[in-house]
Amino acid sequence: MRRFERLPNPSQIWLCEASYHDLTAAKEQHLELPNTTLIADLAYPEPNFRHTLNEQNTTLYTGQKKPKGADLTKFEKYHNRLISKFRQPIESLFNWINEKTHIQKAGKVRSADGLMLHCWGKLAVAFYLLVFNY
Repeated sequence: MRRFERLPNPSQIWLCEASYHDLTAAKEQHLELPNTTLIADLAYPEPNFRHTLNEQNTTLYTGQKKPKGADLTKFEKYHNRLISKFRQPIESLFNWINEKTHIQKAGKVRSADGLMLHCWGKLAVAFYLLVFNY
């Protein structure tokens, strides 16, 4: 959820391997986001995914990829800057979580269960701090 001049407050979080493609992970979640707007990165503008969201009356906004051997139009560049401005709070939240919890430092974790415990524990701490404005 967007909050004026504050970090956003996510309504859902999913975890998967870093090597897993964002779009594949999102499809596996069978997203139900009726009557909303989703502002995503360049991994999401796949026609079938967009169609699934359109059936829920959800609008998907993503940046425009640069075509091979060509440049983006002036309008496409403006569109990408606009999408970046909307995504900036999300990227700031990711950076803040890493800064406060060091969630990406899991070098001593030795199992998949241990990794999940590490990640969910760090996220619990992060959202405690977020709620109580630390």
